[in-house]
Amino acid sequence: MQKLSFLFLLLFCQNFYFSQSIRGFHIPDSLKDKSFEKLDVAYNNVFRIDNNKSELYANTILCKAKKLNNKSFLYDGYYKIAHIKGLKGENCHPYADTLLNITKNVTHKDYPAKAHIIKGILFNYEFKYNKALDEYIKAQELSRNKNIDQFFYIKKLIGILKTATEENEEALLLFLEYYNYQKQELNKQDKDIKSYIGSIFSVSNAYNKTKNYKLCKSYNKIGISECKKYNDYTHYPYFIISEGIADYYLKNYKAALKNLSEVEPYLLMNKDYANLSILYFYLGKVNYEVQKEKEGIYYFIKSDSLSFVANDFEPIKRGGYEILIDYYKKQGDKENQLKFINKLFYADSIINNSKQYLSKEIYRKYDAPILLEEKETLIKNLNKRNILLYLFLGIGSVTIFSLMFLHRKNKITIRKYEKQADILLKKSYENTIRPKEKEKDKKGLSDAKLQDIKTKLQEFELDKGFLQKNITIDSLAKDLETNRGYLSKCVNELKEKNFSQYLNELRINYIVEELNKNEKIRKHTIAAIANDIGYNNSESFSNAFKKITGTLPSYYIKRLQNEN
Repeated sequence: MQKLSFLFLLLFCQNFYFSQSIRGFHIPDSLKDKSFEKLDVAYNNVFRIDNNKSELYANTILCKAKKLNNKSFLYDGYYKIAHIKGLKGENCHPYADTLLNITKNVTHKDYPAKAHIIKGILFNYEFKYNKALDEYIKAQELSRNKNIDQFFYIKKLIGILKTATEENEEALLLFLEYYNYQKQELNKQDKDIKSYIGSIFSVSNAYNKTKNYKLCKSYNKIGISECKKYNDYTHYPYFIISEGIADYYLKNYKAALKNLSEVEPYLLMNKDYANLSILYFYLGKVNYEVQKEKEGIYYFIKSDSLSFVANDFEPIKRGGYEILIDYYKKQGDKENQLKFINKLFYADSIINNSKQYLSKEIYRKYDAPILLEEKETLIKNLNKRNILLYLFLGIGSVTIFSLMFLHRKNKITIRKYEKQADILLKKSYENTIRPKEKEKDKKGLSDAKLQDIKTKLQEFELDKGFLQKNITIDSLAKDLETNRGYLSKCVNELKEKNFSQYLNELRINYIVEELNKNEKIRKHTIAAIANDIGYNNSESFSNAFKKITGTLPSYYIKRLQNEN
């Protein structure tokens, strides 16, 4: 009896979902006689271009599929509606849940894996990255050896998650793999143009995030050309945004302003508030760079408003809050200054909470199993008589499992950070934190030239030039009137470390001393401190601080506050 009740409840819920998805919807006369194939083409032609029309076609597909009991298009209808509503920020999970429920026992080529894919995409839109990863892993297992298109598509989706944790180099490799696969598929008669062009955008966007702006623009050019060639403009606005962002970083401000302004109407029409917020942030940055302060502030405020509408707080956009806070501080407008300080705190909390644990989850659930799978493949292809190689591979597998176990155990505990903070405090009081320079034999470097660079480096340190943002060995070599190679050798000789270590130690030593003597700095956010001493984000600062001192800045500040 209990089983029958459960079955009745299940059927009732299914019917509820079916009716809910199309409640009040009537197929327009103009679409009644169109085939599923034509409706699918019409949907694809306007997807991400006019999402209201996309939803109309998706609902029509679903209604017709129910009437004709066409299961394949029934599944497709639910998938499409869930995706469109997710893009529009509307309630989309009932459609995805229905799709999961009705496909969980089917043996379709696309399902149930595709149901888990759309569920993962929806979680990604909501910044629930760990849940998204879980769905992608399920979909990957279901599509393995069954649907190669899906298998590679999931690699792309994992790449998108890696960009959330700023593992951009790793994401780029996955996107290139997906792009090369889609490029090969162009030779087939049933090629998927939309996925192919989308793969180009993924690579372009990844090059943007890895700061390789020239390669980004190169792939933008390919993508825009292919949009026109195949008459598919789904990704066209996003190529233009990517082009505008690359132009900004390359200081082509006029081109950046033109490109970014061009796509604003597309994003407004589709209510793509997350990308619109990023667009306004960069319009603010461009205007600020060309000394149009009021226009810049206008766009930063619009970007902030849309961040709250979309509940989207990308780390890159926090710089806009810092500019707003400084602007209102100069204006003497304490009310607005406080307002944006509070908003910055809120944005930081969302960023930290949503992305804090994703990186280790990707390794545990995706990267490590993929690595083990590659090991197993190698083992199968090896000569069975080669026992020694088997032994090494076995040791390698055990090592990976051990690393995974150690990773989950999270050995670096709060207690250790606090203990290290105590040690650092004691060292700083004894003035022993700053490493002494040692005299070394000068390997082939001219004494006079070396002495000249040594003097200039001392001036660089005294003037606190290391606090500037975006310092590179190339830029400093230019300032010191030498070349990159010679400066690198001099730093190695004089400081016994490479340039990156030298720069990080200068910054960390400086901020430790400042924190010791200045109580006001201790009240600043970690992000604000990072910005003050030349780091682009709080993660880079925290990693450098931990590497040099053995603890995190937050623990050290807490220790200082307890001391006083």
